Amino acid sequence: MRIITGTLCLQEVTVLLSRLRFIQSTLFHTDVTYLEFLDRVHTSELKLRAQGLWEVPHPWLNLLIPRSSIRRFAKEVFGKILKDSNNGPILLYPVNKSKWDNRTSVVIPDEEIFYLVGFLSSAPSLSGYGSIAHSMNLNKQIVEFCEEAGIGMKQYLAPYTTQQQWKAHFGARWETFERRKHRYDPLAILAPGQRIFPKASLPLPL
Repeated sequence: MRIITGTLCLQEVTVLLSRLRFIQSTLFHTDVTYLEFLDRVHTSELKLRAQGLWEVPHPWLNLLIPRSSIRRFAKEVFGKILKDSNNGPILLYPVNKSKWDNRTSVVIPDEEIFYLVGFLSSAPSLSGYGSIAHSMNLNKQIVEFCEEAGIGMKQYLAPYTTQQQWKAHFGARWETFERRKHRYDPLAILAPGQRIFPKASLPLPL
């Protein structure tokens, strides 16, 4: 388990960790400034570039999992699907719904506490373990499990290609999202690649 402390002092981190059950020998932490924390991906980029692992496919999968389902999710995903490795770090962040700005269009689980689970895999190999096909297959298994088990998962940066899929993704918020789209982007000029709304046809000038 890795802890990166920015604004938290070591005493606060110690108190928080005392409530968790984990293997003590797996814990290591890094003290950084707030700016260094915000720029942490760049540090990883430099390390990966030095190893020739930056300019490779990164089939990342980011999911929002309700608190009520996180134990079942962890048991299946970490205990069965990813029992070996997903060839990259895994991030877990607890999030409070009350702290979220509901004026945005992002869709989150309908519970006060949910988890952002990010599978940041890399695919440096052309075939077999570590290939893009292997990573994509693991992602598919995780998503299919969530859908079949009724986990209540929402994908962040979802790769849906049909409007019907997007309607299911937005659920009860679809009408609000559609109304905003028609009001602020009636010709559907913005974000055509997501295929949420068909681009409107303009009449030819006379």
